[in-house]
Amino acid sequence: MKDSFDQVVTCHSKDALEAYDQAVDCQLHAWPGALASVDLALKHAPDFALAHSTRALLLQSAGRGVEAREASKQALLFAKAVTEREQSHVGIINLMLEGRSAVALQNVRMHAEQWPLDALVISLALGAFGLIAFSGQADHDQQRFDLVQKLIPHYPSDHPWLLSHRGWVLIETNQPEAGLPFVSRSLELRPENGNAAHVMMHARFERDEPELAIKFANKWLAQYPETAMLFGHIHWHTALCELELGQTEQAIHRLLTVIEPHLADAPPLVGMTDTASLLWRLKLRGLNDLSWNTAERFAQEKFPNGGNVFAELHLAMLAAGTGQPRALEACRLRLQKHADAGHGGASSALAWVDGLASWLVRDISVARQALTESVKHAVTLGGSHAQRSVIERTLAAVS
Repeated sequence: MKDSFDQVVTCHSKDALEAYDQAVDCQLHAWPGALASVDLALKHAPDFALAHSTRALLLQSAGRGVEAREASKQALLFAKAVTEREQSHVGIINLMLEGRSAVALQNVRMHAEQWPLDALVISLALGAFGLIAFSGQADHDQQRFDLVQKLIPHYPSDHPWLLSHRGWVLIETNQPEAGLPFVSRSLELRPENGNAAHVMMHARFERDEPELAIKFANKWLAQYPETAMLFGHIHWHTALCELELGQTEQAIHRLLTVIEPHLADAPPLVGMTDTASLLWRLKLRGLNDLSWNTAERFAQEKFPNGGNVFAELHLAMLAAGTGQPRALEACRLRLQKHADAGHGGASSALAWVDGLASWLVRDISVARQALTESVKHAVTLGGSHAQRSVIERTLAAVS
């Protein structure tokens, strides 16, 4: 049988394949229902390797690592009797779960050359939190752009998933005017598209159009289920726009009534970084009386041992925002391990931590020097330009 991308899939059940296709579709468009669909697929076909692998990916994204690794074991077991593409697909997701990101990215690149229609695997490299963005390389935006260009000949010209990524890579390579039409077309073809809506918010950010962003978000979010993975994050983008317009009370209201109450529905890294950075941006505006308790509890629950470089950047905001120099030092020690392992973004994050530590003790000159160094190489941290802008905002606020 073949999936919705016309790829051969080893599966004996038509119902299972239909459910799997639905799961992939939900994931690619940031719509809820992926896990329920993949569970249905496995109910119809318990030996469906790709369904087990996709389940592992979804569980990992939800912060359910133990279950994710067990699902990946099942996928590897059943992948012994599937096609070469499926074996590669399963293997890449397992590498991610093992924390072997560099090898996983290398394999995604080779996989894309041979099977460019395997969108789920390729998508692992393309997002702001994808394998390329978190590789620590200064040219990751261009690398992502180049990968998407290679995909274009293999997809229909009006494919909503690829259109949103064509727009995304242009926006993040400082070409938002060129990227906007692709995102708009993606949403026109498929309005129920959380990833495209997210990219639209980035387009408006880069074009300095906060009013248009808020107008779009308020209308589009009316159809987006509250349990969707990017529900809180798109509200985060909207709150940034409100801050730009001086609508501080609206941004605080959005944080307290939408973003924090929906943390349980967000991928942990998204939820933690959203709350930490928004609270920090509010603090930069002199709002020192806001409670950080919810954000702090969430971070402690989901990241008790720290995280990747981008996570540590935000855990440092939580430490500094709550006046905990020991927690900030713990971030520095974990980041040093990332530096020792050769991650290109660790030096910028270490400079960030040094800057915050100096600011806490009111050593402004040293703080500015460290933060200036962090800004120089901030692109290596990964994430998006919109997210990394907090570093420049912090430097501007230090006085």
